[in-house]
Amino acid sequence: MTPETPLPANGVPSAQPDPTQLADPVFTMHLAAMREMAEPRDGVSPTPVSYLICCFFFLIWGGFYMGYYGGDWNGTGFSERPSAGGAIKAPAQNPMVVGKEVFGSCMQCHQENGMGLPGQYPPLGGAEFVLGDKRRLAAIVLNGLSGAVQVKGATFDAIMPPWATRDDEEIAGVLTYIRSSFGNKADAVTPEFVAAVRKEVESKGEWKPATLAAFAAAASASAPAPAAVK
Repeated sequence: MTPETPLPANGVPSAQPDPTQLADPVFTMHLAAMREMAEPRDGVSPTPVSYLICCFFFLIWGGFYMGYYGGDWNGTGFSERPSAGGAIKAPAQNPMVVGKEVFGSCMQCHQENGMGLPGQYPPLGGAEFVLGDKRRLAAIVLNGLSGAVQVKGATFDAIMPPWATRDDEEIAGVLTYIRSSFGNKADAVTPEFVAAVRKEVESKGEWKPATLAAFAAAASASAPAPAAVK
């Protein structure tokens, strides 16, 4: 009510707007806004039962799905068609490809061309340790070697770190690679051969020139003599 509007006879303002005020557009606009704005109330509203039922349903469904399609948490379990006879063995890789990749970790010392560094790291091209007894070569790569050795008439006193953390296929690949590269032409080394040497030398520790020579000599002594040619 405006100050100009007289009070009713009983002195109590009427709850209904004055018809004269309804003609005022500003008053009409504010009256509509006041009807739409509810007063805030304290307290919380209960969670709808339908929402709780949906959450419970999806929880049960998710547990069932993970349990049924979990695949035992291994790669073969996710196969759409279960294969008979267990996991399929991956096809063997080209040892030269594997060896070249592994040799990338050897290039810092032996260099990309396999010629090493004079006075520091021995060459691999034409080296007796590479072209000779491959059992000795595998033993060196597996357990490492420290101490002065003679390679192609020169003395090298560097440390060859052990690479036993590499698997048999990787070691066989890199041995095959260095025996067939840098001008070398020697037979390949198989993962089965590396596995046998690994089992033989796993408790012998790092090689010294003397212990390596004794290991190679013992292998030569136990090797069968070649048959005589008639």
